Amino acid sequence: MNAAAQPMTDETALFPIGTVSEQTGVNTVTLRAWERRYGLLKPRRTPKGHRLYSPQDVERVKQVLLLLEQGIPVSRVRDVLDSNKARPQLLQPAQDVQTDDPWRHYRALFQRWIRKLDARSLEHAFNEAISLYPLEMVANKLVLPLYKQLQQQREVLPSTSADHAFLHEFLCAKLGSRYLQHNGRANGKRLLIAGSEKSAVCAQIDALLLANILSNHGYQISLLGTQTTLDHLPLILERAAFDGLLLTDSHPVSAELQTLVEMTRATVFLCGYQDEYTSAPPENLPIHWLPMELGEVSQAVDQVLSGEPATA
Repeated sequence: MNAAAQPMTDETALFPIGTVSEQTGVNTVTLRAWERRYGLLKPRRTPKGHRLYSPQDVERVKQVLLLLEQGIPVSRVRDVLDSNKARPQLLQPAQDVQTDDPWRHYRALFQRWIRKLDARSLEHAFNEAISLYPLEMVANKLVLPLYKQLQQQREVLPSTSADHAFLHEFLCAKLGSRYLQHNGRANGKRLLIAGSEKSAVCAQIDALLLANILSNHGYQISLLGTQTTLDHLPLILERAAFDGLLLTDSHPVSAELQTLVEMTRATVFLCGYQDEYTSAPPENLPIHWLPMELGEVSQAVDQVLSGEPATA
């Protein structure tokens, strides 16, 4: 029998592609692209052609992510992994492997099409990037730095406002459509994401990124955007059952927020910048700060909603 079509046995732990995506944070489109275009994965197949991944495949996906974070282009990752087979735990780039920053290429493409206000070409570049790299990485390495750069540029040179406005509307449309597609397949717990009227402009993009990441992870997301204040939320939470509320704009752990949680018993997640001066939530209330790193958000939400102890 062909190994690719071997049936699942009790001795072999195999996972469908959706499970691997949830465990690693890499969406299914990217996993397929890594397999077809670069030979990074070789999953087994069921008789009907469905992919099945071993624990070793899951570990390999995590190794790929580590190398991408080091700046290795996805086209070179297989060379690095093959050259380190004897010591995979080190994951050191081989001397002869090109490590040019792939984000420089995408940044140049984005800037070119933004200057031309060319939505079709910008979408093609965006789709290519998220087919090869996890959305969290595309956001951290490309989208958010460029967005903030254009925002700062607009403040200095108002004549360039069109560039920022064009990118903002493109990201709202693209990320909004994408999260709704994920939501259509999600069957996990329900989360409400809300901001406030005082949020910065980029908070809308942050909320949409969170909606994409969490809906791709299986959560059912309802998104209120940035037109909500805390006094609106008791009625909203009373008429609709949610397992968690995410506030996107660094709400302080204020008396108003504590009153909201005491009234509704909602589990609240706070997003945004934290430092040593950030007030800690009261231990008797279900208020939790989420990690700053987008790639760690889903795991943190999982831990809280499943009742697991937080990891150090």
